[in-house]
Amino acid sequence: MDKKLIDNEIFYCEPLLAKEENLRLIQKFHVAEETGLGLEMYLKRYAVSDEMSHEARTYLVKDNVTDEIVGYFSLKTGMVASRRKRSLFHMEIDSLPAVELANFAVNSAYKVAHKEQTGIGSIIFLDFVLPIIKMASERVGICIVYIFALPYAQLIKYYETLNFRRLGRVEEAFVHRNYKPRYDEGCIFMSRPLYAED
Repeated sequence: MDKKLIDNEIFYCEPLLAKEENLRLIQKFHVAEETGLGLEMYLKRYAVSDEMSHEARTYLVKDNVTDEIVGYFSLKTGMVASRRKRSLFHMEIDSLPAVELANFAVNSAYKVAHKEQTGIGSIIFLDFVLPIIKMASERVGICIVYIFALPYAQLIKYYETLNFRRLGRVEEAFVHRNYKPRYDEGCIFMSRPLYAED
């Protein structure tokens, strides 16, 4: 049975648990950059348990011809504080419904074997991540997509090409104090409107 969720001319996307063989295939997933080893470890050790507990949904992007894993991403629901108003006795916070791009990585082994394939991360984001979130937004309210990006200038610039933006200093400090998960320590909150011009 075909479990493809979305496809384009070169890749397709399916949920991690769509096929039993995926559990074997993810063991070959590799992130060459030392800074991305946590993303590799997440896929191999924790993604299945997060699926089973409904804490996150992980998707594999695969090659249409070879069925190799090209990359993966995990999505989970969340919210983004939009305004803060302080009164004498409490602080009021408005929030916007959002989806967190919790994990996002390209398979270095695939990149090495298919050097002709460029822009893989952008293809995954634009052709698979955004469409899946937009499908969900037809059933529930979603205004914002956000990430906690590793604090590397090149990575921050890359996410900016995908229309993610950092908050102002005060707002960023507020988010980091109140909303950032412990496992994202040191990461930088970035967000974008779901329906931004891409």
